[in-house]
Amino acid sequence: MGVLDRAQLRLGLVHHHETRVPLGRALVREGLCSENDVLRGLALQLGVMAVDLDQGPPEPGAAELLPVRLARQYQAVPLRLERVPLEQGEREVLHIALPAPVSLEAVDAVRAVTGKPRVEAHVASDTAIARVLSELYGIEEPSEPATPAHAPGGPLLLYGWPPVTAVLISRQLARHGHPARVATPLEVLHTDATDVVLAPIQAMEGLLAGEVRIAGALIVHGASDDEGFERARQLGARGFLANPRDEELLLRAVRRLRPDYPRDSPSAPSTSG
Repeated sequence: MGVLDRAQLRLGLVHHHETRVPLGRALVREGLCSENDVLRGLALQLGVMAVDLDQGPPEPGAAELLPVRLARQYQAVPLRLERVPLEQGEREVLHIALPAPVSLEAVDAVRAVTGKPRVEAHVASDTAIARVLSELYGIEEPSEPATPAHAPGGPLLLYGWPPVTAVLISRQLARHGHPARVATPLEVLHTDATDVVLAPIQAMEGLLAGEVRIAGALIVHGASDDEGFERARQLGARGFLANPRDEELLLRAVRRLRPDYPRDSPSAPSTSG
């Protein structure tokens, strides 16, 4: 639909996999598109009509069309009862709104309980459904889990290292007054200019895929040859380590990007020469 580019979609996918929320909700949380954009896309994908509950709320008395038990279980919003004329009499069509993906089980359950011969499902945004269910039935809106966050300018962020190597690097840095911790993919993507990320080239290439740039300063580890330097340049790295276990080189790279950090902790011997 032309709403996202590949880099934005990649950021949404990282959020989706890390926080276990649906992709559409992850995209909205990241500010990459609106709920209406997601709704239009889902309606097109599912082959159903989308309904904007802010512009077209349920008809008066709609709550009487659907028991609260079903509304809560399936997050189903009763919209209206339509009477369609036929050659002999008329047929009632109950219109409901459901979150995506539209559940056939929900449609069947509503048809069975209400006794309506036809139930027409429409897709609506999660936020709008939660709000309307609260208004119609007093059903509490589900709380959203907090998005992972970190303090800008805090500890150095270690990403993509084997556990033993990450512990070793953390201890090396801690001995000289530089706190460090392992970061998640989402935290790396949400760094700001005061953050420093230390990672192997391969890990960052996998996360960024040549399409995304992070705001934080990046130090990468790789082979010290022309190919390694070129790969680091393409990632936008500001530091390069041929051997992250070389404590002096590690500290030199960090201090270049964090000159405000203490040169050494009070109890640590100086390694400068």
